Amino acid sequence: MLETAYLLIKLDRSTPAEVARHVRRVPGVVEAAVTMGDVDVLAIARGETTKTLADIGHRVERIDGVTRVSVCVVVRP
Repeated sequence: MLETAYLLIKLDRSTPAEVARHVRRVPGVVEAAVTMGDVDVLAIARGETTKTLADIGHRVERIDGVTRVSVCVVVRP
């Protein structure tokens, strides 16, 4: 079964819609949306392992304008 994580993405002054489009292109990201609140973009990622999810988070961090990514792995009890 695939692991799932929410990526909470903070930006510098870059345009959130443009960054969300770039985030959607990262392999493993299944959705990315612009939000209003503490984070600028929220993404959903899926991967084989939690390490895969961390790797996806690192790829997102390299996108121009991204200042911070919190990878929140979903735990289903």
